[in-house]
Amino acid sequence: MTQIALTPEIPLPRSAPALLSFVAGYVDVYTFLGLFGLFVAQVTGSFVTAGAELVTHDESITGKVLAIIAFLLSAAVSTALIRFARYRGWEALPLMLGFETALLAIFCVIILAGPAVTSASAPSGIIAGLFAAMAMGMQSVIVRLLMRGVPQTNVMTGNMTSIGIETTDLVSAWIKCVRAPRDQDNRRELAAVRARLFTVLAIAFGFLAGAACGAISYAKAGLAGAPVAVVIVGALALWMAQREG
Repeated sequence: MTQIALTPEIPLPRSAPALLSFVAGYVDVYTFLGLFGLFVAQVTGSFVTAGAELVTHDESITGKVLAIIAFLLSAAVSTALIRFARYRGWEALPLMLGFETALLAIFCVIILAGPAVTSASAPSGIIAGLFAAMAMGMQSVIVRLLMRGVPQTNVMTGNMTSIGIETTDLVSAWIKCVRAPRDQDNRRELAAVRARLFTVLAIAFGFLAGAACGAISYAKAGLAGAPVAVVIVGALALWMAQREG
C-alpha cells in the first residue's frame, strides 16, 4: 500500500487520514442531530450558533460554550501526552488513537445508556457533548502533530481552499510538463502537486461520506448507530499498533 512519509514514528497509509475524516463527519452529524445543533468536529459551527444563541437567549448556548472549552482543553492535554510519549520513547500515534477511541466510547455509553436527551440543556446531553468534543480536539492534535503534511480531518473550510489552490497548481505544473516534457524537475513538481491534491480530496470526500452515512444511520437506527465511530478509530489504533510491531 502506498504510504505517506510523515514522522519517524510510524509509516501512515493514505487511507488513515480519510478514515479519520469520515469519523469526524459521522460524529459531527450525530451530535448535531442528537444534541440539538452541537458541532464538535467543525467547532466553527458551534462558535456561530453560540453567538446567535447569545442574542436570542437560547438555553442551548451552555452546552455549546462548554463543548468549545472542552475541545480546547483536550487539544492542550493531547499535546502534552504526545510530548510525554516521545520523551519516554513510545510510539505516540497508536497510543493517541487509543485515547480517542476511549473518549468516543464514553460519549456513546452516555447517549445510549444514560438518561434520554430531551432538550439542549439536559445534563446527560451536555456531558456527552463534552466527551465528543474532547475526542475531536484530540483528533485535531493527532493530525497536526503526528501526521505532518496532512490537512486537518475535521476542518473543511481550509481544505476547500486547499483544493482550489492545488487544482490551479496542478494545471500550472501540467502545462510546464507539456512545454518541457524532458525536464525532470517539472515532472517531480507535477507528481508532488498531484499527491497533495489527492490527499486533500480524500479527506474532503471522507468527511462528506461520513456526514452522509451519519445522517442515514441516525435516520435508520437512531443513537444506536453512534458506536460505528468507535469501531473505526479503535480498528485504526490497532492497525497502527500492529504496523509499529
